[in-house]
Amino acid sequence: MTSGAVEDTHAPAEALRAELARLDRRVAELEAERRRYAHGSGSLTLDEFLEPVRLSRRAWDLRRASGEPQRKVIKVVRPSAVTLPLSSLFRREPPRKPEDRQPEYLEQFDARTLFYDAFQHGDDVWLSGPPVSNLKAPLSNGAWRVDGVDVTGDLGLRDWGRTQRSVIAGAGAGRELSFSLGNDRFSADIAPNESDLFAGQRTIITKSKDNDLVWIQDFLRYYHLVHGVTGIVFYDNNSTRYTPQDVADAIAEVDGITTAVVVDWPFPFGPQGGPNKIWDSDYCQYGLLEHGRFRYLSQAAGVISADIDELMLADDGRSVFDHAAESETGVVMFSGYWMAKATRTPMASDRQRRFTDYHHRSKGTTTVKWAALPGVVDEMTTQWRVHSVAGSGTVKTDKIHHRHFAGVNSGWRYDRSEGVAQPDAHVYDPRMSRVLDLVFGSSPEEVRGTW
Repeated sequence: MTSGAVEDTHAPAEALRAELARLDRRVAELEAERRRYAHGSGSLTLDEFLEPVRLSRRAWDLRRASGEPQRKVIKVVRPSAVTLPLSSLFRREPPRKPEDRQPEYLEQFDARTLFYDAFQHGDDVWLSGPPVSNLKAPLSNGAWRVDGVDVTGDLGLRDWGRTQRSVIAGAGAGRELSFSLGNDRFSADIAPNESDLFAGQRTIITKSKDNDLVWIQDFLRYYHLVHGVTGIVFYDNNSTRYTPQDVADAIAEVDGITTAVVVDWPFPFGPQGGPNKIWDSDYCQYGLLEHGRFRYLSQAAGVISADIDELMLADDGRSVFDHAAESETGVVMFSGYWMAKATRTPMASDRQRRFTDYHHRSKGTTTVKWAALPGVVDEMTTQWRVHSVAGSGTVKTDKIHHRHFAGVNSGWRYDRSEGVAQPDAHVYDPRMSRVLDLVFGSSPEEVRGTW
């Protein structure tokens, strides 16, 4: 710059804004192309099937190349739980007959949690928790107060499947709840309803215990690129390898995930079905689905319910939310395939396992999963359950399947010993393999629909 000249400090900023605007237009063009492509008809070739994901990856790469920082809201929450002390004479009675219980049933049964949380919902206070069961009568006489005002007459204790939907009508502006049970007095803060955090977003709700943090990041990158997810409500259920804040920090590193609540969920998971496969006491997961639905996700554009080792994939490559929007009920339910813990070649035991290490399916199908549009599904007559949206009238579709990765799991429930893929036991999954290449590869141009 010559002496006496005035430097135009606005030029670099204007150039940057122009470049960002160009990138925004290009992203919009790619998204429009993806939407136009998605409405095609007929049987898709592998390359045609991959195109929606390829376009999403290109848009993602362009956004990252712009260097524009993303605004993120990432937080850790601990619910306002109420638990019976060990000295209390009261306990929730198990619903299962003694002859149907496994040896560890009583040890695993949650007899002491009264409520997972108390939170505002509209004009009311909602109490989320396991079924009230035999405790309904003594709790109803418990001198309930909100901010010191007697609300006992406004209390409605109601069981709902393996959960409860208990309500204190008209108390939604309150800050503190108190009540008695026998000789014990309890109090809890009334938490705010934070559904506005996720309003209009495509979201996912999941629970996890001690899953590798890199698996959580891979899981979210997949759901962002393939299904457009930007928000997550993550329930950390008694992890010992790290803290909920560690989970939040890991999620914050995932590009495209802009909103996350990590809920510290320190409650008993509950006993499994037992020798006669009677599922009536696993309150934890049902409770967190109810809690997440009404405290956080009632205004979301869409919600996926999936575990960290489950990746959903539609047969046409589109998002499950697109399929839910086209359904009669606003819900899609679908079964899945086991992705075997079988690799192409032996892997060292100390090597970090990832989704991309597994390409082969085992025979048979696994459990049903779902995605839903909260604005379409009636809140009062339906329930989000582990394997269904009960009361929605949804018929399972065969146009979507999830892949349940046996190798991306801490292995607490199943025998998931690893080996090399065998011709008589495993079937190669070309579509999921190519999608994983697109999501986690260095460039979408490297992945073509060739065999």
